[in-house]
Amino acid sequence: MNEISPSGFDRGEPLVRADDVVEYRAGLERYRAGAWDETRWTAFRLRHGVYGQRQPGRQMLRIKLPGGVLPVAALPALAGLTRDLAQEIAHLTTRQDLQLYHIPLDRTPEALERLAAAGLTSREAGGNTVRNVNACALAGACPRQRVDAGAVARRLAGLWLRRPLVQAMPRKIKLAVSGCAEDCGAARVHDLGLIATERDGENGFRVVVGGGLGSQPAAAIELLDFAREEELPAVLEALLRVHVAQSDRTDRARARLKATIRRIGADTFRAAFATELASLRGLAQRPWPPLDWHRPAPAEGPLAPEGLIAANDGSTAAIVPVPFGRLSADQLDGLHALALARGVGEIRLTRSQDLVLLGLGADSLDGLDDALAAIGLKGPASVGREAGLISCPGTSTCRIGITNAPGLAARLAAGLDDGAPVRLSVSGCHNSCGLHHLADIGLHGLTRLIDGKPAPYYRLHFGGEAASARFALAGPLVPARQADRAVTLLRRALAEGRHPGESVRAWAERLGPDGIAALLAPLEAEAPRPDWLFDWGADAPFAGPPRAGGECAAPQAPVAHLADLAYDGLERFDRFLAAGRWPEALKAGEEASALALRALLARHGLAAGEDGDSAEAVFARFRAGPADQGAARDAFDSIQAERTSALVTGQAGPYREALAWLLDLLRPEEEPGR
Repeated sequence: MNEISPSGFDRGEPLVRADDVVEYRAGLERYRAGAWDETRWTAFRLRHGVYGQRQPGRQMLRIKLPGGVLPVAALPALAGLTRDLAQEIAHLTTRQDLQLYHIPLDRTPEALERLAAAGLTSREAGGNTVRNVNACALAGACPRQRVDAGAVARRLAGLWLRRPLVQAMPRKIKLAVSGCAEDCGAARVHDLGLIATERDGENGFRVVVGGGLGSQPAAAIELLDFAREEELPAVLEALLRVHVAQSDRTDRARARLKATIRRIGADTFRAAFATELASLRGLAQRPWPPLDWHRPAPAEGPLAPEGLIAANDGSTAAIVPVPFGRLSADQLDGLHALALARGVGEIRLTRSQDLVLLGLGADSLDGLDDALAAIGLKGPASVGREAGLISCPGTSTCRIGITNAPGLAARLAAGLDDGAPVRLSVSGCHNSCGLHHLADIGLHGLTRLIDGKPAPYYRLHFGGEAASARFALAGPLVPARQADRAVTLLRRALAEGRHPGESVRAWAERLGPDGIAALLAPLEAEAPRPDWLFDWGADAPFAGPPRAGGECAAPQAPVAHLADLAYDGLERFDRFLAAGRWPEALKAGEEASALALRALLARHGLAAGEDGDSAEAVFARFRAGPADQGAARDAFDSIQAERTSALVTGQAGPYREALAWLLDLLRPEEEPGR
C-alpha cells in the first residue's frame, strides 16, 4: 500500500492567508458577472466575514480576533480602514470581534486586503462556520489561571480554519475557553466550552456543549469531565462531525447544538460523540504544541476592583471602559501611540465591549488615566465604580434589529453618573447580541401596538450571571420611551433596598413580579403619548419588525455544500490511509464519490437525493440521468475501475487520483484554487 499525505493535517494553519483575498475577489467577480445567484454569493461572502447591512449596498466587516487579542501593531491599519471605509467608527462586539460598518460592496476586497496586510482576518467570522473563539478577558494576567485561555483560543481557531467540512455546517459553532473553574470565559453559554481543570495531578479541561443565548437560552451540558490538552483537536473534530451529521439542515432556527441535544437527548448525543471520537484515534490532526500551565494563586474577591490586575510576571493589566464598544479612527490612532509610549504588550477585547491593556510596568501606570482621557476614554479607576453598559447595534445597522439599542443606551448613559455599579445590557431584538440574558438589568427590543400602530417596546430582565450560566429572570414590558425611567427606578430601588451581599437575582426573586410591578407603577399609570410611536434616536415613526431576513443563518447553496463535504471525504480518505486503516479509507472514498455525484446532479438541476441515501442509490441516479456524460462519466468510470483495482492490488494512488479528478470537476462552481 503506497503512502498518501493526510491532506496537510501534519502542519499548522495560519490565521491569515493572502489567497483568501484572491478567493474573495474571484467570488465577487462571479457574482457581478451573474455566474453566482444571490444564495450562492451570500453563503460565500458570509464565510469571509462580510455581512449585508440594513442599509442597501453597504456591508459590515467582522474581524476575527481569537481570544480577543488585538495586536498593537495592527491599530494604525484599523484606524485607516475605519477612517477611509467605515464612517469613522469601529465597534467592539460581545464576542471579542471588531466590526466595521457602511463599507461599499465593491470596496470589500480592498478592506480584506488591508486587513491581511496588518495580520488580521475576517475568514469564518460569519456564516455557518466555527466562529471566533472567546476567552477570559484577563487571560495572560489573571493570578487564578491554570492556563492562558487566550493561548488556547488561538490554537483552537487554527484547527479547522478553511477546512471544507466547516464551511457550511447546519449552523454556526461558537467556542469559549476559561483558564480556571471560575469560568470567566462563560464557557457554559457556548456551543463548545473548555474549562481548565486538574485531575490527579494532571492538567486538562472540562468539556461542556450545547450552551447558547438567543430566544431560548440554554446552559451547556457536560460532555467530558476531563480531557488532556493533546486530545482537544480530536474532541473538536468529533463534535463538529456529530453536528454535521445530527443537526437539522432544513429548519435553521432549530439547528444549533442546543436544539440538537434537546431533540435527540443528552445521552444519545454523548453516545454519538463517543463513537465519533473513538473513530478519530490515531488519525492525523493539526499540531498542538504543549501549553504552559500554572499553579493558580489564591485570590479572594474581585480580581480588578479598581480596574488593575497584578499579573504573575510582575506586570499590570489595566481595564479601559469603552462606551457602547465604539472607538473612532482617531481613538484607535491614539491607543496605538499610548501603547507604544507605555510599553503595552498586548490589547484584549472583552465580552463587555471594553479593552484590557496587558504588560504595563509600574512606571507606565503614572498618568495613565490622564493619557486615556486625552483620547476620550475613561481610565481603570472608573471600573467597578460606575455602571457597565453594553449595547448591540440594533436598527442602526442590523437587518434583523427591531429597536435602536444604541439610541436607548445613549439615553441610559446620560443618567449613569450616580456611582451605582449595576451591569446594564441592551439588545435590539431577542437574539441577545447585547447579552441581556446575562446582565443585572437587561432589555431586549420588540414590537407592540398602540391604538393599532406599531410601537417600540422593551422586555426587562433581571439578575443574569454568565459564569454560572444562570439566565436573567424575564420581567415586564415597557414602552421604549419609558425604558430609561424604568431603569432609573430599578437602579434606585437596588441601591436603597438590596440586602447586604444580596445579588441582583436574589433581589429580583425576593421581590417577585408583584414587587417589580410596584416599583414601576408610576410608569404604568401614564397614558400613551404620541412620542411613544418613535424609537430613541429616530426622526420617523416606528415601522415595526424588519421585513428583511437576517444573515446569521447563512443560506444553503446545495452544489457548494455537497462539494465541501466531498472534499472532506477525500481528506478522510487520506487520513485513514495514512493511519493504515484501509477499509475505512475505502468507505470514505465511496462517500466522497457519492457526494461529488450529488453535487453534479444538483448543478444540472436534478434531485440530488438525501443525506441518508446509500452510495449505490446515488450512483444509480447519476447513471440514469443527463449528468452522466463527458468528463463526469469518464471520471466516475475511472473511480469504479480503480477502486476495484485497489481492492486487488492494495495500491491506493490511482484510486485517489480518480477521486481527485471527479472532485476537480466541481471547481468551476467553487472558489478558484481550493
